[in-house]
Amino acid sequence: MKWIAHTTFILMAVAACTTIFFVSALKPTSTGAFVFFAVWLILPYVIICVALLILQRKGTASFHWYVVAVIVTIGGILFLADVIFWHRDAQGAIAVLMTPILQGGALALLLPIAWWVSRNARA
Repeated sequence: MKWIAHTTFILMAVAACTTIFFVSALKPTSTGAFVFFAVWLILPYVIICVALLILQRKGTASFHWYVVAVIVTIGGILFLADVIFWHRDAQGAIAVLMTPILQGGALALLLPIAWWVSRNARA
């Protein structure tokens, strides 16, 4: 179980660094804008890491919680790459700002499923 936790945290750190690279590719006009975008886009990773660490300390973090974290992390990076590099669009700025909200929605949808799967896996 330890390997999945370490792998998840490393993946989330790489995703956060990649997100900072994506923010720099957006070429914000000021340092304040860069910091705002960077903090806003990294916020879901910080929240997920803190939640996983709390669950880990309580001893209730199951394999399924880490899988959800990995899915949300990879989904966020792929969505940003799509909006910023692959399919540039006039509404891309709105989509970039919506990324953490979409990641939160994905987390809200996947966590009950993961809870149900982990509960039924024990039975």
